[in-house]
Amino acid sequence: MRRFFYFLRLIALIIMATPVHAETEKIEISEGYKFAVGVGAAIVKFDTKIKVLDKQDGNSVFLDPEGNLDLPEISHVNTFYGRYNFNQVHSIGFSLFGVRRESRPIDFDKTFDEVRVIGDAVITDKTNFYSLDYGYSLFIDDRSRIKLLAGIYSIDLNYVFQAEGEIIIDGVSASDMITKDANIFAPLPLIGLDFWFAFTPEWGMATKVAFVAGSYDDLSAVVIQTGINAQYKINKHVGLVLGLANFDADIVIEDDTEKQNISYAYDGLFAGAHFVF
Repeated sequence: MRRFFYFLRLIALIIMATPVHAETEKIEISEGYKFAVGVGAAIVKFDTKIKVLDKQDGNSVFLDPEGNLDLPEISHVNTFYGRYNFNQVHSIGFSLFGVRRESRPIDFDKTFDEVRVIGDAVITDKTNFYSLDYGYSLFIDDRSRIKLLAGIYSIDLNYVFQAEGEIIIDGVSASDMITKDANIFAPLPLIGLDFWFAFTPEWGMATKVAFVAGSYDDLSAVVIQTGINAQYKINKHVGLVLGLANFDADIVIEDDTEKQNISYAYDGLFAGAHFVF
């Protein structure tokens, strides 16, 4: 949550520092694009934690992927997004972004609460996030726009820890394999705001805040995703984007035998390009 409030403060500072432009500098963004699609990647620092409680035997495993599992702390997130404007007021948008991380620690020998594992291990993070939203323009003038977003945000979580070798539980040793995974798909409700402001005909600033909360089957989650970026218009069809990305999710997966508490967060630098028609 600290990251989220940091982004809000940054947004407020930029808005307060925005200069007032003369009427002769009108940009007329209301005459903008019909359809836009973009691609990009964020170089981010991850901070994830997983605690798995076995309800049958009471044993728990705490996983610190970037700490005691050597999963890459700095990695990239691939992004693809688009929006179609029916008119100045109504639009639909989509986005998807995926994480691909893997670690194979050498000479693995670690203790997770009551469980010690000695042998070979592999940790993978192949998580995807999808969103589909309806946008309604709350405000629009010659150089700025504010949109209210409402839609569906889908979490496709795929986190796997697998170790094979000597497994020691409560002092009892055995050759075995242990697998702990968080693998679930859940569509959840989304609401957010999308701000856009043009400084000049070529330069603009975009800020987006999305809030997701709800439950589906065995999963419940609260997600806050924020981004702020500068946009440069190369020509009427191509633009460049550079900014900051932040993601913070608290996820609980619980069934009759197991409960998993997952904290999934990252922040970093985003760069990409968009194409408008």
